[in-house]
Amino acid sequence: MKLRRFFGPTSRAVLEQVRAELGPDAMIVANHASADGIEISALPATALPQILEVGGRAEALPPPVPLATGDADGVTVTLTSRARQNATPRKAEPPPAAGAGTASAATNALTPASAPATAGAASSTSASATASAASPASATVETARFTADMGERVMAEMAAMRALFQEQMAQLAWSEALRRSPLRARLTRDLLLAGYSGALARTLTERLPDDFNAAEAQGWLAEVLVRNLSTIDPTDELVTRGGVYALIGPTGVGKTTTTAKLAARCAVRYGAGKLALLTTDSYRVGAQDQLRIYAKILGVAVHTISDRHDLRQALDSVRGKHLVLIDTVGIGQRDSRVAEQAQLLDHPDIARMLLLNAAAQAETLEEVVTTYRRSPDGSTNALAGAIVTKLDEAARTGGVLDVAIRNRLQLHYMTNGQRVPEDLAIAHGKYLIDRSLRAALKPTAFAIEPDELALVASAGGFHA
Repeated sequence: MKLRRFFGPTSRAVLEQVRAELGPDAMIVANHASADGIEISALPATALPQILEVGGRAEALPPPVPLATGDADGVTVTLTSRARQNATPRKAEPPPAAGAGTASAATNALTPASAPATAGAASSTSASATASAASPASATVETARFTADMGERVMAEMAAMRALFQEQMAQLAWSEALRRSPLRARLTRDLLLAGYSGALARTLTERLPDDFNAAEAQGWLAEVLVRNLSTIDPTDELVTRGGVYALIGPTGVGKTTTTAKLAARCAVRYGAGKLALLTTDSYRVGAQDQLRIYAKILGVAVHTISDRHDLRQALDSVRGKHLVLIDTVGIGQRDSRVAEQAQLLDHPDIARMLLLNAAAQAETLEEVVTTYRRSPDGSTNALAGAIVTKLDEAARTGGVLDVAIRNRLQLHYMTNGQRVPEDLAIAHGKYLIDRSLRAALKPTAFAIEPDELALVASAGGFHA
């Protein structure tokens, strides 16, 4: 349990010495700058249990004292057999005969009064003995309890200190890496300004080749992002492939308008007879009327679905159609009705297509994907793909692309307006990535200063 001191020119070098000598679970007690560089005092991971064991060793508890009655002060005492015998009232004796000796009468008169006195003395003696026996036991229990509380408190403080130290070391290491490679720092800043997460930005820039110049680094970064963003093959788009698709997503994401755009695309290519429209949106006022107006223009009927029985009947009635589109009610990702909707659409012929609002926060989109990708059986691969909507309303699109990359969602279409059917196009990876990176070049109040870059980029972790 001897305290060890380590010296080195940098914190990173000293930390490596601590890990090599004491292991990765070593406890850092103190660190400060010295004339030789950085000095760190540390203990091995096994030191703390030994310290607590030595400081908190408790004495063996005495055997329990038998309990009996309680006195007026609430102190439990035990009477001896002689005290109990003396405390028992005696039967009244007949008065002495005339002429009896005064000594005998005096003796009989004093006996009842002396018995309670004896019992009281015995009770006081027993109470004192019991209290003196209980005091060490109570003190020992309190000491053990205090030691346990102190041990838990020390462990919590040590864990907090260790987490803080690791976070500071990570920031120092990242700052040092950025200083060694200004190009990585520039690319990281561009990705953050474009809306990408710090986790993804750090993961990409750490793999940047060292011999690239600025132009080569920009091209490499865009190529890596395009390669990791999954998009549909234009020859195998949804309208060409056909099938039954349910468009799902939160409120206001553009499900009804996107349904109309896809329906118009199919009607132009294959004719209205090959198209069928279904809707489950019976909550919003005028929601069905909006879809029926589009359907009337296309010459297609709309089937309303309220439960699984209606769904089965509707699917049977449109069997043989090339493309069946289901417009669903918008439900927030934190609404419990999302599970009910998933149960309603749980049919082997239905593929679920998630719509993502490009103007929404990246954290919100992450919640949307996590919630809507669950199927009723608990699996998380219930999505056939995604459609990015409202590109025309988004100042930065890196967030939605970041979510799609990390969750491995295949993008089918992108929309950039309300016009039907013009504002719909097949998702193009290079266009989406280039557009997102161009947003980093625009001046904004949300720009990150160079000294803030390490704090933002070193927070969180990335799971591929």
